[in-house]
Amino acid sequence: MDLILDIGNTHIKYHLFSSGKRMLGDTLESLEGLEEKLLGEYSSLQDMIYADVRGKYSYNELCTLFPNLKVHSVKSLPGLPFVSNYATPETLGEDRLALVAAATKHYPHCNCLIIDAGTCITYDLITAEENYLGGAISPGLSMRFKSLSHFTGKLPEVKEAAVPPLWGNTTETSIQAGVIQGIIHELDGQINAYKARFPSLTVILTGGDAHYLSKSVKNTIFAQPNFLAEGLNHLLDYNKN
Repeated sequence: MDLILDIGNTHIKYHLFSSGKRMLGDTLESLEGLEEKLLGEYSSLQDMIYADVRGKYSYNELCTLFPNLKVHSVKSLPGLPFVSNYATPETLGEDRLALVAAATKHYPHCNCLIIDAGTCITYDLITAEENYLGGAISPGLSMRFKSLSHFTGKLPEVKEAAVPPLWGNTTETSIQAGVIQGIIHELDGQINAYKARFPSLTVILTGGDAHYLSKSVKNTIFAQPNFLAEGLNHLLDYNKN
């Protein structure tokens, strides 16, 4: 059994996998005491892999927090289940590597675009020949709402609407229309641009805002809520075997 840690910009999530299948998971406020809690119930737990996009914890700190587990960072693993053509691998986020790895597991030998709609929106493209070409990064939903308030004197910080408005008749609904419809058009535009190069393209949408945005995207997508965790576990299994 393996422990998977997704240390994101906003949340910390843990998942337990056994024989390649996700058994359970939850969101945490802190990692303190997690190992003791889990080993009390799951004595077969041996390995832990993590992706820390903010660099909140060092490898040594995690080894201290999990002294009874073998701790793996994504970039310390010797092998990847794909060929990376990223020109600056030292700057490539561990989360993006894991998402691409998940695509090789669930959609092998397919042209795949993985969109992670979280604090940032990331786009990552892997070809049917399992060559990772890179992608794009843009601000996510909450970041756009916050930036309008932060960088102006009078605009309020608002939240997403249950039903995205096409236009607004108040300042609040105008912001909602601008931000939400802007992201929806960005997603469809990016997908269409990638499809122009790769007509047989599988599109996976994941991340905290995936469920909300998936209802409005015109293109056919596959919503995968735990895709990052699946990828981290696949990287761990790939390097064990």
